[in-house]
Amino acid sequence: MRTLTTLCLLLMMTATACADPLPSWREGATKDAILDWVNSITDSENEDFIPVRDRVAVFDNDGTSWCERPGFASAEFQASLIGSLAAEGKIDGEAMPFKAWIADDRDALHEYGMGKSYVEMNAAFAGMPVFAYRDSARAWLERERHSRYGVRHTELYYLGMLELQALLAQHDFQVWIVTGAAQGFVRSYTEEVLGIPPGHVIGSWTQPVYHEVDGQGVLVRGDVQNYNGHENKPAAIQTRIGKQPVFAAGNSNNDQPMMRWAITGPYRSLGLWIHHDDEDREYAYDRGTNKIEDLVKENPAAFEVSIKDDWVRVFACDKP
Repeated sequence: MRTLTTLCLLLMMTATACADPLPSWREGATKDAILDWVNSITDSENEDFIPVRDRVAVFDNDGTSWCERPGFASAEFQASLIGSLAAEGKIDGEAMPFKAWIADDRDALHEYGMGKSYVEMNAAFAGMPVFAYRDSARAWLERERHSRYGVRHTELYYLGMLELQALLAQHDFQVWIVTGAAQGFVRSYTEEVLGIPPGHVIGSWTQPVYHEVDGQGVLVRGDVQNYNGHENKPAAIQTRIGKQPVFAAGNSNNDQPMMRWAITGPYRSLGLWIHHDDEDREYAYDRGTNKIEDLVKENPAAFEVSIKDDWVRVFACDKP
């Protein structure tokens, strides 16, 4: 799997050399607001100074940090795994919702119920060793290519967000991924690709089950999934991190509670809404964004990031 960690280090070195920590961001109000905020809250003489211990930044993943269209990579991986289980005779591939997942029949999945479809797909992996699931995810990410761009999904991280994560890390922030996607899937690659350890990934997680086999301790996947979306995101952050973030980035209503919580804390904070409005270089869509858009309009600590207007380059794999 190609790593972006080296890229991130090069980004920091390049930014230092050119005195611009966000070279892939166009000059303008949004970039100015980010840099002003970082400079202010890390200056011990400034009234907005935030102690290092409280510098917590949370980034959504799908659609905020990397491309989520035309489908969620985590769901595509799990559908592929469902296909493998059906081929091995471990599940009935003709039964719903497995048949629809294997065929990528979105209409059938919606008719069956998307929430129910995800729950039953996840339950099909019960009994699978957690490390086997991780290794399957890594293998899928290595071999699969995005249908439009023809590259690995891990090469479709947004360069501007990688630069921002690197900038925050330089200023002693804890950088976390907080996603509604399957936690085991996202954890399978973030340390190698992004330099973010698995412990700093909070996603929809499945309660593992412990067994002893021939004197060895073994963890396998259970069948109960805890969904990490909407109001569950702030609760999961408090449970796992124990601190209120001072920075949050998201792209949909799914992230609105997390962002609202972050920007209404005791410190001067910052929120970013990644707006997908560039159909030429990426995708253009606004479905499920009205609440996060309203938050940006009502709270001066939250800003819209227009992919079309604010980013010189979109993906880490884009040529300069």
